[in-house]
Amino acid sequence: NLIVLPTAKNGAVLGITPHSRGDITETTNVKWRREQNTPDVPSPLIHDDIVYLCRENGNLLCLDAATGEELYEKRTVRDRHRASPVYADGHVYLTARNGTVTVVKAGRSFELAAQNQMGEEMTASPAIADGTLYLRTFAALYAIRNGQSGG
Repeated sequence: NLIVLPTAKNGAVLGITPHSRGDITETTNVKWRREQNTPDVPSPLIHDDIVYLCRENGNLLCLDAATGEELYEKRTVRDRHRASPVYADGHVYLTARNGTVTVVKAGRSFELAAQNQMGEEMTASPAIADGTLYLRTFAALYAIRNGQSGG
């Protein structure tokens, strides 16, 4: 029952009703609006009624999907983030240009699970399929999976 609409370049992020018609920025269609401190390029991630926004500076914002209320804003890696956050297996994955992959436990409070350095620059969003995490750097494509998951 929610569409999260980013406007990019640090503009507003809106939570709107999916059946909106006409000018969707009218207050009758807008459930909530965040005017400042928003992402530049990364797209929002929605999981379990939580909206995750990754700012270009590496800050992760977590909002209540129903109200837009900020649950937390935490610093991850202080480097440029152009990739969108993704969700898999209870975690949110963020990638920084310097090759750092930050893994945060999904939920209403911030819990850093891991930070891993790929050793290569990257700006692509991670992709996940069939239990495999795919990371594309400027030089290579990596497929990472748990050795016990087969294949």
